[in-house]
Amino acid sequence: MTTIAKISVEKYDSQEQILYDFDKSKSLEDNIKDICEKTGIPESNVFGLKHNPTKNNLTNHYVSEDNYLNIKHNDCLKVVFSIKHILSYIETHIFDPALRDTVFQYIDRLGTDPVFIEELADSEGHIKLIDIFITENLEETEEELPLLITILHLFSKGRIKDTSQNILQKIFNILNNTDKPLETYNYSLSILQKILVSRNHVFDPWKEKIIQYLPLKDIVPYTWKHSNMDLQYSALLLINTLIRVCKGDRRLKLIKEMNQSKNRENIYNYIIVKGNLDRKMEHELYVLQTYLLSLFTEALHSGIPINNNSFFKKDDFELCPEDMRRITVLMDFEEDASPLNQFHSIENLVLNDGDRNSRISLASLKSNESIQTGSKGSSKYNSEYFDVDNATISHLTLEALKYYKASYYRNFHQSQIEEKLYEPGIYVTSEKIVKMLGKLLHIGVETPESKSTFYQPVVFFSSGRKPFFFELFSRTMWLLSQTRREMKASTITDYPKVMYILEKQIQIALETRPIDFQKLTDALSNISFQIVIEKIQNVKEANLIHMIEYHPCIKEMRQKFIVENEAVVYQQRINCLLAGLHFPKVQEKKAHGNIFVQLSKNMKDLLVYEMENVKKPAVYDSPKTFPVDDITHVVIGNNCQHSHLCDPKLAFSIIINHAEVVKFIGKDEKIAAYWSDALILLSKRNMAQLSKYYHKELNNLVMMDVRLALIELQNITIPKHPPNVPPVPTFLKPPLPPKPMLRKPSLL
Repeated sequence: MTTIAKISVEKYDSQEQILYDFDKSKSLEDNIKDICEKTGIPESNVFGLKHNPTKNNLTNHYVSEDNYLNIKHNDCLKVVFSIKHILSYIETHIFDPALRDTVFQYIDRLGTDPVFIEELADSEGHIKLIDIFITENLEETEEELPLLITILHLFSKGRIKDTSQNILQKIFNILNNTDKPLETYNYSLSILQKILVSRNHVFDPWKEKIIQYLPLKDIVPYTWKHSNMDLQYSALLLINTLIRVCKGDRRLKLIKEMNQSKNRENIYNYIIVKGNLDRKMEHELYVLQTYLLSLFTEALHSGIPINNNSFFKKDDFELCPEDMRRITVLMDFEEDASPLNQFHSIENLVLNDGDRNSRISLASLKSNESIQTGSKGSSKYNSEYFDVDNATISHLTLEALKYYKASYYRNFHQSQIEEKLYEPGIYVTSEKIVKMLGKLLHIGVETPESKSTFYQPVVFFSSGRKPFFFELFSRTMWLLSQTRREMKASTITDYPKVMYILEKQIQIALETRPIDFQKLTDALSNISFQIVIEKIQNVKEANLIHMIEYHPCIKEMRQKFIVENEAVVYQQRINCLLAGLHFPKVQEKKAHGNIFVQLSKNMKDLLVYEMENVKKPAVYDSPKTFPVDDITHVVIGNNCQHSHLCDPKLAFSIIINHAEVVKFIGKDEKIAAYWSDALILLSKRNMAQLSKYYHKELNNLVMMDVRLALIELQNITIPKHPPNVPPVPTFLKPPLPPKPMLRKPSLL
């Protein structure tokens, strides 16, 4: 590992820069002394180094003994006052009215610098700053805000370790004052969140006070401040943290409070609808969503026997065989269906408006075709995989069925009929769908995923009359009918495949984050069986490519195939030169006449023939010969002198012995690329200029070889030779059968 980093250093109080070899084998102090000497600054411990942000490195903090080994090539540093000098200045002049502004300017600039925070805590200078923050009446923007930022980062680094200074009460006072800048509230809420997540038990009394004296109704209004997204994020993060640290009934109370329609509606209107959310905000919305949906956990994990219970009768949701009718046309999902107060019979399901797409056939299930469709081994499979007699459903499934039946009765009866016809029945299917949705939405998980952003706007959009989970369940039951028809699945043996595709459809639709229920219905309608199959194939392909590129064993195999196929591509390019090709003869300012260029058979000379007419080439005994070893450069594109005569992508040249230039104009981009590749490979110069065609073809060959090797590793035989060509048939046309004999009419 090299110890020298070639960097640039900006002089103190100037934009002038010098190049410097930073020697990491020396101490930071020695490097600073050397830089001061080279930049004409007197040697002193007053100066230090700080990263200067660049396009490739956005780092903007001080260089310290702990991090100077991380300096790398092309970094940019600048000479500034050292942290120790600044801390000494702050301590000496913080109570000097004439220099107080300068002191707080330093605190404002360095409050987020990790090196400054560590040095401040090590020198115990933070104690004086916190005391000033608590006791003095500070100017809001110039003094109070920089101190808030510094205290926040002290908490983040774990450098505040006791409650001897009553920071908490000061934060409460700030939040109770309604005239503060929004940034002040933002950092105050962030400090409270840092206290709640601290693992230091010293802060337990403060945590209890935050939970006791800071109700959610005082935090939620900060989520309405759409002009300051950072404040909205801090408020949402604090709400989620409060819910997480509370246990039992206290936690349940907080979740129910956040589940109130007005709170969800405000989050929807002021955060989600405004858009442009960053990843951390999306994650907090997902966390809050997980807490809200956790209210279904107990109902999801309960069990009610289907055949013997006091909650419902089996025929409340399942059709009797005598009442069975078969649907011939799939109904659309009825977005605005009005709920029913009583059960409607099958005969009443024909719409009054005569909508042909919503009619139900009255063909009997007992017809021969229906019997054949419904009985292909279904009973055996049903009894083997689904214990219908002893099946149970959860309370959540029961409530979902009640809602589906009451709110979307036509679609519900469609599901009733299809589940009775295709099996295993509406109870088993409903339970499976509820479990599936619970898994997709992480209902009942102990801790939300740390990086997930899988939030659903409709969770916050829904009202008490149209709960999100029940609306999603209703649409999923309807989508099941559509998916089953697209897959042409008519037997119970197809059931697991249908449910697998259905789960993928729901997942893909929810990933689009529909903004309301109509958008949710549209998203589900647009995710067809074919789209799911394509996405599954794309995921498999992406996983395979990732494995090929990063798996250590396959990388070794891939490297071997790269070497082999480089020889293949090399030979293909050389064959182009051996075959030869006509090119326009390029003179000083124009192209006139033609030349024929060919590589000699011994591949040592490049032969250039001059001719007047390509169609009638003249034969020359002595072509102009250029030894391959004399080619010193291969020039491509805009770098060619004659690139103005054609598309620059078609131009390439060779330079012989640094003097003579032979200019070429390719017929098309691919020919120009093939010839320039061949000349580069032949001369073994400027290998980095190989064309995109070279890299693409090499990559394709390597990928094909790797894929074939992986197939062979799975004990799948790959034929080495094509199958034999079948023999020519003995006849060109098949023989026709004899014409039938006409019977003579009998005479009576």
